[in-house]
Amino acid sequence: MSHHSLNGYIIDYVEIYAPMSKALAYWHTQALGFTVEAYADHETGMPNVSSYVLASKDIRLVLTSSYPTGHGTVNSEISSYIAQNYCGVRRFALRTSSVKEAFEKSVANGAVPSKFPTVTSDEWGTIEEAAIKLYDHSEIVFINRDDYSGPFKPGYMPRKASASKETTGLECVDHIAAEVRINEISFWTRYLTNTIGTSLVQSIQRNEENKTGMILNINQSPDKNLTLVMAEPDTYTKKSKIQQNIDRFGPGIHHLAFATPDIINTIRVMKQNDVDFVSFPPSYYELLRSNPEFSGIDIDALEEHGILIDKEDDTYLLQKFIKPISERPFFLYEIVQRVNGYNGFALKNINVLKRAEEMEIIKAEVK
Repeated sequence: MSHHSLNGYIIDYVEIYAPMSKALAYWHTQALGFTVEAYADHETGMPNVSSYVLASKDIRLVLTSSYPTGHGTVNSEISSYIAQNYCGVRRFALRTSSVKEAFEKSVANGAVPSKFPTVTSDEWGTIEEAAIKLYDHSEIVFINRDDYSGPFKPGYMPRKASASKETTGLECVDHIAAEVRINEISFWTRYLTNTIGTSLVQSIQRNEENKTGMILNINQSPDKNLTLVMAEPDTYTKKSKIQQNIDRFGPGIHHLAFATPDIINTIRVMKQNDVDFVSFPPSYYELLRSNPEFSGIDIDALEEHGILIDKEDDTYLLQKFIKPISERPFFLYEIVQRVNGYNGFALKNINVLKRAEEMEIIKAEVK
């Protein structure tokens, strides 16, 4: 199935709906090193909406809120999403040279349309967009900006870049990860394969070795620029972190991973900016030290910075998670560095972390 209408799967933007986008944009610039490129609000002709476009190299995040005006009106599409999800990824957009073709082909192959092809224009030109449904509350947008020279989209004005702080080095969206219900993972994998042409490149299935409590599918575009990770609970009878998340917060996009060429420097700068990271048990690093596979790696440096590692032959992946950005602890950011062309997803790491957690429990009992 050819998908030549998608120009090599470039992620144009990822839009996050959240309360107080202005404050959230400030955190992204001050803590994570993004710059604000454009904004939309009542001044630019968008009543009830406040939206900020942030960039870091090839990453473009759009943070959007809705607020009531004197008459109490809000943008119901944004406010109902926020009422249900508080803060999360509403959509991501893929660039294409023909929105109509990409949209029609995807719908013919089973996509559920959520926005028919629409053209908007302003003094900078025109943008065409259409969208298909993804998961419970998200969508994939097809966007063509070939005839647009403006800052982002009609309704947005450019924002003068402020003096930048030390760069954190975030370069691109590495993957978009979701947690879905039992028996949904194969449905969404087929859906994505049929509608946008990604394919299943790796998975963890139910088996004896898999102690993670989850099944994992990695879907990737042929050029590896778009990677969608999905996890589902492997059973409803045993306790599973993913099932707990879904019970409490519902299914959906759980994290965005950003790639950096130098994770230690990225973490150093973010720590100076008071970013809170997820920490992992010391037993994790004990397990690494006892594994001959990692003999050439500086485990002390990894432990000092709280970095996870997964190794395949002479390639490896370094990972670090930033604590959830909102009060609802479901949606978070991950930072990754891929070394020597590592292209896996640290599937082994999940089991190692599980063992490390068990070791910590045993240690606590011994005390």
